[in-house]
This record gives sequence, C-alpha cells and structure tokens, in this order.
Amino acid sequence: MTAITLVLICASIILMFPGAAGAQEDAPFPRPLARSAIALNALDDPINDSLLLGNGDLNGLLFAEGDDLVFRLTKNDVWDARLDAALNPPLPTLARLKELAAGDWENREYILPEGCDWQPPDAYHAHPYPCPRACGVVRVEGAGRAPLTARLDIQRATADVVTDYGRTRCYIAADENVLLWTLPPDAQVSLEPIASEDIPPAQIGGEEDLAWLTQSIPGDADWPGMSFAVACLTKRDRAAVAVATSLDSGEPLDAAIMLAKAALGGKQEELTRRHQETWRSFWAQSAVELTDETLEHTWYRSLYFLRCVSKPGVVSTGLFAGLLDDKPAWHGDYHTNYNIQQTFWAAYAANHVELAEPYERLIYDYLPRARWMAGRIFNSQGAYFPHVLFAYEPPDPERCEGAYGRQYIHHVWGFTLGVAPFTVQPLWWRYQYAPDAAYLESVAYPVLRDVAVFCADFIDTCDRAGGKVVLGPTVSPEHHGWTPHLERNRDGAFCIAYFHFAFDAAIEAASLLGRDEELVERWHAAKALLPDYPVYGAPPVVVDVAGAEPMTYNIPVPATPVFPAEQVTRDSSVDVQALFRRTIEGLEHNGNNAPVMLATVRARLAMSDAYDWLRTEIDRRTRPNGTLTLNRLDSGCGFNDFGHYTEMFGTALPITELVLQSVGGIVRVFPAWPERLPARFNRLRAEGGFLVSASQAGGTVESLTIESTVGGALRLATPWPACQVASQEDGPWRTLPTEEPVIRLGTQPGQVLSFRPVP
Repeated sequence: MTAITLVLICASIILMFPGAAGAQEDAPFPRPLARSAIALNALDDPINDSLLLGNGDLNGLLFAEGDDLVFRLTKNDVWDARLDAALNPPLPTLARLKELAAGDWENREYILPEGCDWQPPDAYHAHPYPCPRACGVVRVEGAGRAPLTARLDIQRATADVVTDYGRTRCYIAADENVLLWTLPPDAQVSLEPIASEDIPPAQIGGEEDLAWLTQSIPGDADWPGMSFAVACLTKRDRAAVAVATSLDSGEPLDAAIMLAKAALGGKQEELTRRHQETWRSFWAQSAVELTDETLEHTWYRSLYFLRCVSKPGVVSTGLFAGLLDDKPAWHGDYHTNYNIQQTFWAAYAANHVELAEPYERLIYDYLPRARWMAGRIFNSQGAYFPHVLFAYEPPDPERCEGAYGRQYIHHVWGFTLGVAPFTVQPLWWRYQYAPDAAYLESVAYPVLRDVAVFCADFIDTCDRAGGKVVLGPTVSPEHHGWTPHLERNRDGAFCIAYFHFAFDAAIEAASLLGRDEELVERWHAAKALLPDYPVYGAPPVVVDVAGAEPMTYNIPVPATPVFPAEQVTRDSSVDVQALFRRTIEGLEHNGNNAPVMLATVRARLAMSDAYDWLRTEIDRRTRPNGTLTLNRLDSGCGFNDFGHYTEMFGTALPITELVLQSVGGIVRVFPAWPERLPARFNRLRAEGGFLVSASQAGGTVESLTIESTVGGALRLATPWPACQVASQEDGPWRTLPTEEPVIRLGTQPGQVLSFRPVP
C-alpha cells in the first residue's frame, strides 16, 4: 500500500465519526467528566504524582524537583532505532527446533545450528536500543515549591499548579507539537537535554528569551538515524516549548523555533481555540455516568491518557507514556504477546476507534517482514508476527545489510504461535466496530489472510492423534519455556484459541469480499483439526498447555479463549461455559498481566463477581495521579517503578463491558452491571457500527436508543420480556416478536431506533 493510501485511510477514520473532525458538540454527561479531574497536593514523585499531558504525539510528565516545576517531553516518533544485528545468533528454524528436541538439548534458551559457537548477549540484551527516547526537560524555577495544589482538568487537557510563588498553567496544543505555559511573575524558564551514554551529546544554544537544543541519533547500515530539536521561547508570563523531528522537517531546529514563535505570536489564540474544540469534540463522542465514581473516574481518565499518546497518523506509542528513563524497560518497544494490544483495547467500544489507527498501521506496515519470517523460520507461506517489534524496521529483510535480515527474534517467546493472530486481531476489530469495505479489502484482509495461511501451513507440519493435530511445538506465553522433549510445548490454550480466531476471521472476511474460495475451504478443514483445550483434574479446569497442572500465571492463559480470543461466549454450550467459569474462579495469577483481561472475561461470562472483582483490582492499582500500576500497589513489585504503562490505559474496556457488550454481533445492555446501581451511557460503539445509549435504574433498563452508522442487521438481546421499537422513518411504536431472546432487525445508515418495554 502506498503512503498516500494510508493517509486516505487515516483521514477516513477521522471523518467517519461525527465530531471527530472538530464539530461543536458538548460532552453528553458533563458532570461525571468534570468530576474525573485529578487533584493533588504534591508533585514530588514522577511515578505517583506526575501529571500526564499530551496531544497524541507530543506528550510528557509534569512534576516537581525540589522547588522547581519540570516537564519531561516525549514525542512518539523519536526513536533510537539502531539494531546491532551482528550480535544476534542465526535465526531459529522450526526444523532445527525439532532436531534439538529429539536429542539432548543442553541450552534450551537458544535454537542454534549444529556446530554454531555463537555466544550471548544478542542485540536486544547488549544495548538499550532500539528504543524510544525522551526529548528534553523544561524547568520553571520556584514554581514547584511546597505547599502546592495541582489540578489536571482532563476535560480541557490543562494542568494548573498553585503555590505561594504563583499560578502555573500548561497544556500541549491539540494539533501542534508545542507545550504552552502561563507563568508566575518573573519566572525563569530553562531547557535541559537528557544525556545518554549511547548517543552523542545534544547541541545547546540560545539568545535572549530563546533557548534550544538539537539531538542527533545515529543510524546503522539499514536505518538512517534521525534528529530532533526543542525550542523554548519565553515572553513575560508566557512560554512556548516546541518539538520537531527530521521526519517533520528537513530543518528541525528552524521548524521548532518557528512553531514556538508562532505559538506566542498571532497564532496563540487560534491554538487555544483549536485545542479546546478538539477536546470538546473528543468528549462528545461517548460518555458514561456510573453510581460508582471509582469506575467512572477510571473510564474517563483511561481514555484521556490514551488520547494523550495516540491519534491517527502518528507513530504508535510503545510500552510507556512520558518516558522517565533514557533506557526504558524492555526497550519501551511493542510487545505483542500481551502488552501493546491492550493499550488500544478500550478504543473500539468507547467509540474512539481512531485512537487505534497507529497500531493498525504499525502491523500492516510490518506485513512484508512477517511474510519473510514465515518463510525463513517456519518454511511456510503466509505471515508470522513475533512477540517483539520496533519502530522503523525496514520492510524488506532481503535488502538489509544487517545480519539475518536485521531481524531480532527471541528463541523462546518468539515461538508462541498464537501471537501472530493475536497481533492482527485489532485490525479485525476495527472492521467489526466500524465496518468499511475499503478498509477490509485493502488493510485488514491481506493481514488476516496471510496469518491464516501461516496457521494452516503449520497445522500441516503437526503430528496427528485421535483425528486431531498435536498443535506444536509452541510456547505458552511467558510460561515454561522449552521443556525437555517438548513435554509442555504442545496444545496450548492460547494458541488453540487464536488459531480458531485466525480461521474464523479470515473465513468471514473472505466471504464478505467474495474471494479465495479454495483458501476458505482449506481454513475450514484446518480448523476442524484443532485439538480441545487442555484440562486438568476432576472436575476439570483449563490449563495453559497439555500435561500441565494449574499454577500461578503471569499472563492468564487459561482465560484467553474467552477474552481476548472471543472463542467462548454466552452463546457457547452450557458445559463449555461452566468449564471456563470454574477455571476463572480458581485461577491464580501474579498480578502483573491480568486485571484487564480477567475483568473482561468475568464480564463476558456474566460472573457474579465481575463488578466487585474489577473494582477491587482498580482500588489496589490507582496512583494519586489517576494512572494504574502494572501490579498491585501493596505488592512491592519493582515493575511498578519502571514508568507509566500504556497497557493500563486499556482499563476502560472492562468497565465498558459491564454496561455494553456486542461480542459475536449481539448487542447486550447492562449485561454484567449490578442491578442495585443506577447507570447510564451514551454512544458507546457495538460491533456492526451501532452507537448505543441506555440507562438503568432499579434493576430495569429505562431507555435504549441505537443508531446505525452503516446499516445492516442489528441483533439485540432484548432487556425486557416484550419490546417495542420506533424510528423517525418507520413512524409509531410497534411491538416486536420475542419468541427468541435475540431480536433481529434490518437497519439503514443513519437510522436511529428507540426501544421500550411493551406498556
């Protein structure tokens, strides 16, 4: 796909949604949004007390250092994307893995050719890069002295800090990469680089009220490197800090200086107006009002945080928002065996599909490399996505000068087979929640098709037992590793579920497009060969791999067939639902990679503890600044100190799932919300492109309105024994037949349907 086509797709995402292009709607429920503001009496800790601001590309953290107020700037496209490919071992292969597993495999950390004398560390462990880099620090002297009060107004994306020194206000302009300040009288503002031993020192300069820095990041044989510039201009009680990169302009410093000057000149009023309009339009798209203010605050704040680090057209955010370290943990990269997908999960049902566009583009652009990996590692057709991706990876490995196609792959976790379909699933969700035939044909289907081809090819390599395949060798995500004779490397619940997903999605997409009949037939046949989920004990519970016992999981693998793989739903058989409810009730996890996934699973299965479980997990993770820790606050987990995990911005998803679900295309309102608690929501998005608004009180759904954005069949699980519907097009109320629990109605684009119980 050409760059022009991608830009057009990005633009179509913006234009699809009323208000997304700057219309003047107001928030449907202004009070819950306003009361979700974040108030603090200290900004001393950059982890617990810092305030996150951003415009989807430029973002950063506001906190105090001594008596000073500082802002640490990050921009999504600033990466040190070098890869020291010469340090990597030869690429592993499936054939070599099987050879090693058949014998005495001494070092199961690596899959090396016979006679290979390679020694670690590889490129991933030898350097902090590839990784995103922070851009610099802005310091306002004296503005952070104690005592202070700080308030982050998420409705307007503006922070206020008040001390005896005066009031400081700042925000990052919504559509320009500039941080704007209103300062106390006579405030002194300075700009500081962020030193790193891995890149040359920044160049610093300035004159009068202008300070600037430029930073060059070296490249390698296959990546040209990049540079960025930060300019800070101060005029009386105003300051503007602008950032530009070599991807924005051939002269980043000139561009940054021009932007800073414009921001404090005639453009300032226009910047402020557009900033306010952008955020007003953003909050107009959807809303919730919940009796439980903890869940309500978390829903709004999670979407605010996501909007700070993501918007259409930018480089995808990585593992952390507002980088606090020049050496971010796990390279701050794109971990696709769990973390990076969860960052964007909340966007779809919250009616902010556009926020996931950077991830979708990242995956589509990776497709040529994924095809190459399928061939080189698995001797397969199709496409295979590994569990670690970086920004700016060259699409054609064959043209790379770096060793082994300049490809890093972990010799253990890189073989979690279900990661490939898991990685591409959000592109299918994008189509399901916002149906668009052009997007399906040009973006989603090519990726889905190639991953399904890879899965079918892999099944052809598997052993058979009892009419099914033994799905392996594979690795349970972040559990076991390679075990002797691959005893715990077969029939993994995660991989089985995601192979089913790959075939289901590709079959449906191909059928919608009317193509690839032979592939569809092959995918049906391959799907029929998949084994049952592995179980243990009596009564049985699902475990992560065949032959294993239940354990304390990092990623809650036994739950993944319910969510995110969506293979087990309320429409599954009674026995299957009972099996997974029993599994979830007894499942133990270490707290790291579980709360969003397990909370959504509980909501999807309408488990009685769904609300209470989620509320408890949020209570135990919420920092004073509104962000959520990776693990519980009282666990002593050192991971919590690594930064602000973007994956926790996905916590709005399980909250949404309590009040609206549409898995399998069936719309359910308040499916897991406690009957005792009043609640309402406005314009949440369901599969099929339906915008749903509803309210509940006294255990009864009081109102329900559904807008069809693209037309098509609506399937609604009626919340009443008998139901009536009306629309402007159809005239008065009419009673619907309710012999079945799911109502089926045809709709037209733009049609608004109102539902009520039969009086």
